[in-house]
Amino acid sequence: MRFATLALILCSLPAPQLPDGKELSKQAQEASKRFHTLQFVNVTMVETSGEHPMKNQTEASTFMANPGKLRIESTAPGLALLTVSDGETTWVCVNKECTKVPAASGPATMMGTTGIGMPDLSRMQENVKTLRQETIDIDGQKHECWVVESRVAEMSLPTPQNIKMEIKMVDLVATAWIDKKLLIDLQSTAAAKIQVNGKPGMELQEKAVKKNLKIDEPIADSLFTFTPPPGAKEVQEIAILGGGNAAPDLTGKEAPAFEVKGLDATPYSLTALKGKFVLLDFWATWCSPCRMSMPILDRLNEEFKDQGLVIIGVDVEEEHDVVEAFVKKSPTAYPTVLSGDSGILRAYHVAGYPTFVLIGRDGKVLAYQVGFGGEALLRAMLEKAGLTHSAKSN
Repeated sequence: MRFATLALILCSLPAPQLPDGKELSKQAQEASKRFHTLQFVNVTMVETSGEHPMKNQTEASTFMANPGKLRIESTAPGLALLTVSDGETTWVCVNKECTKVPAASGPATMMGTTGIGMPDLSRMQENVKTLRQETIDIDGQKHECWVVESRVAEMSLPTPQNIKMEIKMVDLVATAWIDKKLLIDLQSTAAAKIQVNGKPGMELQEKAVKKNLKIDEPIADSLFTFTPPPGAKEVQEIAILGGGNAAPDLTGKEAPAFEVKGLDATPYSLTALKGKFVLLDFWATWCSPCRMSMPILDRLNEEFKDQGLVIIGVDVEEEHDVVEAFVKKSPTAYPTVLSGDSGILRAYHVAGYPTFVLIGRDGKVLAYQVGFGGEALLRAMLEKAGLTHSAKSN
């Protein structure tokens, strides 16, 4: 009788509350910013079923060092990928072709230079929840993890510029095992159905595991210095996927609407700035060329503000406290805003940092520049708005 009573009491107790899945996912995505260095080998197994079933495994060796240094070496059947960023310039090689981006590496740099682009990852945050706690074993070590699941009913996938088709993931279920202490996603799985031009294509199963994880261990600087692979050549466009590293063709088009908030919660929107020249500077605290451009932007702000120029520094996906601390040490006369979940990064196709977008009084994009090439290039952008000299010099 006592056991029955105890069981009844235990069953009536509330289940322990699990942490918020969205917050865990966000922290896992920002793991590289919390450590001085990270090293791991990402082992991914992909299996598809359907008319042409396939099964293959890829390995990607990743080295990251703050601020902004990155090296990824990956091999797959018929495909060798290399990404190297020293914090100022990013090189991307696909097989024997290499292209240079004069910007710090962003999450979409490699995909953008091959012409594919990135899927809308914000869609993964639509339905996210923490399922449970679970212990997994990687490299002989046990890790206590939170298991977080994301579900998306439908998501379009980007394709190379030379492939004219519509590809969608349907009924996507992605699961991540996030280490409780490290807050790194050590293992993940994904399952989805693939549709091509509206017709059922195949089913996809994927599993990825981070192996040989090393945190805050020394990494030789030479790894972040680009050395072309044997026989490689520099190209403007990587032909294998029909892409290139050209900036998105936004010039002359209506600038996408945006609503963002400053560090002090002041709102800024394109609608409210109508009739002004607006220069958006997409930047990050860890980005060396971004920091180099700031004093020049300050000068341009002072020189042209009386002629209707408004400069806004849009920090890219960093925490409020991190950006606020940086701005206190290196203040700017122009406002800093947070990209947050505003969608402004997707709307303006931001993949490398800094990215500068100049919008005219009529709301159309006048110029788009990826990377910081010096004061002369920024002034050349402003010339397209007729801003060629200070009004005070008249």
